[in-house]
Order: sequence, then C-alpha cells, then structure tokens
Amino acid sequence: MTSIIEIITQDLESAYTEFQNDSSISNKKKLIDSMLKICKFYAQEGDYDNFQKTFISIRNLDGLNLSEEINKALAEYFFRLTEKSKDTIIQQPEILDELFTLMMDLKMKTPCNEYVVLYKSVHKFRKCWKGYVDFCRWWNFENFMPENYVIVQNSKMSLAESALIFYTKRLINTDFDEDIAKLALTFITKSAQYNLTVYSKYYIAKLLLRLKFNNVHIRRVLREFIITKPFKPWGWYLMSKTFYTNVSFNEKYSCLLLALHFGKDFSDGILNEIYLDLALMFKDLIKFGNAKFFIEIYLKIKTKYNHKIPEFVTKITRESWYKSINSERPNTNFDYKEVCRNILRQTKNADSVLIDEISAKLTNDYHETIQWSKEWYETMEE
Repeated sequence: MTSIIEIITQDLESAYTEFQNDSSISNKKKLIDSMLKICKFYAQEGDYDNFQKTFISIRNLDGLNLSEEINKALAEYFFRLTEKSKDTIIQQPEILDELFTLMMDLKMKTPCNEYVVLYKSVHKFRKCWKGYVDFCRWWNFENFMPENYVIVQNSKMSLAESALIFYTKRLINTDFDEDIAKLALTFITKSAQYNLTVYSKYYIAKLLLRLKFNNVHIRRVLREFIITKPFKPWGWYLMSKTFYTNVSFNEKYSCLLLALHFGKDFSDGILNEIYLDLALMFKDLIKFGNAKFFIEIYLKIKTKYNHKIPEFVTKITRESWYKSINSERPNTNFDYKEVCRNILRQTKNADSVLIDEISAKLTNDYHETIQWSKEWYETMEE
C-alpha cells in the first residue's frame, strides 16, 4: 500500500507543479486526473477523511464545472468508500451527513447507472442514518431505471422496491404531505408498471391511509396483500384502520382480533400497537373496563422491553375512571373470522380504473411538491 500511495502522491505533486508553472487546460486536466487517482485510492481504503479533502480540492480547482465523466467516476468512488468503511459508518452514521453535502455537488444526466450507484452507497445505511429521508428527497426515486425493478438472484425484491418500501417507513411519520403524496404516486405507478411483490400493495395502502384517502379504495388496494398473506397480523391491523369505531365497530374489532390471532407466534413488541388500538377503541365507546384491560397488557409489554410509554397513555392512566374501575375482559365469543371473510368478499381488488382515479387525485391535490436543492439543505443545516 505504501508504494502505491507514494507513486500516486508523486504523480499528484508533479502535476501540481506543472499546473503552477502553466495553468493551461491540459495541465489542469492532468492535475484533476491525478487527484481522481488519489481520491479513488482513499475510497478503496475507506479513508473518508482524506477522501473528503481530496474531493473538496477537486471541486475547488474546477468549481462545479466538472465533466459528467468525472462526476460519474466520483459517484462510483462514493460507493467504494461506503462499502470499505461500512462497519465504521454504521457505528458513526453522522459521517454520511458530511458525505451527503459532497454528493450534492455531483452533476450528471439522470437517470443513469452511476446515479443509481450513488443511491446504493447509502441504501445499506437506511436503518441507522437520520439523514436518509433528506437524501431520498434530494435523490428523487423517479431516477430508478427499469433494470432496478428487476429482482436479482438471491434477493427477495428489487432494489427499487426495497428503496420505496423503506422510504415509506421513514417518511410516513413526518409532516411532509407533499412528499408522501409524491411517493405514493411513484409507488402506485411503478407497481402497475413493473412486477413488484405483493408487499407493495400493503405500503401503498399505508401511504393512502396517511393521506386520508377513501377507506373503501384503501381496502381494495390492501385486499390483494391480505389475500396473498392472510396470516400476517399487520395486514389485518392496517385493515382495521379503514373502519371507524362509531360506524363499523364490528368490522374494526374483528380485524384487530384476527390480527392478534395470527400474531400469536410474533413477539409481544410487534403486537403492542394492536393492544393499544383495542384500548382506545373501547375508551371511545366509554367501555372503560375493557379499555383498561388492554391498556394494562400494553403497559406490561412496554415495561418488559423497557420501552418509553407515550405521554398520552400516561395521561389516560391518571384519569379518574382508570383509577377507580376494574379491568374487564371484553367479549370475543363471536365469529370474528367470518366477519373478516365477509370484508374480503365484499371488497374488490383494485383495478386500472381505481388506480387511475387515485393517481389523478394524488397529482391534482398535491401538485405543489417542493423541489429540494442544495440551497434548501444548507438552509436547514444553519
């Protein structure tokens, strides 16, 4: 390694000396080429500190007028760098914040393979990097290419679908309604265009629920997932949210009970939100004994896993009714499975007409999608 770095450093020093004596375009090109070689070396070694310094030197030398060829090469180097330093970045994901500011300087015609490689360089950190949402908003999922929707060998789904699903998980709990609508439109369009897995229907339904779409339409989108994966508790849990307690109590309650039934082999932590929804449903009906029954289960699980208890739940436990009333197991002696079967019987799968209707609403009602830029990101950082 020492001999390699010595050689490319000597080449860089020589090119720099020539450029100082003669700042012609040809000498400038030689200097940038030498810088690229050393930048590539640092990327391969996982040396992100020196990679950053060299990248900044290249940028400062030529401003932001780097050729597309150079930009594409640097995108490849970002991927090599994050691959080599993967373990370190997982422990210190804030490293990606600094790398992201550099990535935004790269200019290339999109879509292209190198731009997708730039996404791949951060995809593996999607679970630990807080800046992942900002990155995705900047990168723009419309830049995935047809081949990115193809499932490669030994993978359960394509890169693009995996990206859409995880972005949904992260974005859906934000206040960025325009971005959520844009993601929903992209997701539903690509699902119709490509052979995405049935899980796409579940996440599209989640996005539409977040955007307060027609519940009947959401059920039609969700139905295909539930028919294919009937034993997944989260499918029935999501279905329960398309019914209102005061209008369709029996349907909502049945979906939640079936979610618990199929969730018996899952950890308590996964089922806890179902218990909370059951508690809140009975509280709305002023059936406080039943509500307390489920709140106690919820709190027991939260305590078991040392999870933080939401403030609004703590406030409920301080209310006078909670302190004075005994918990009471609710009635489950009815055929809730048949109720759920009827929900599916009475619901049609989403068809092209419904998809077009949903797409039109997403396009027309959320047309002021903000175009994110480097200036926006820097403003947020100040």
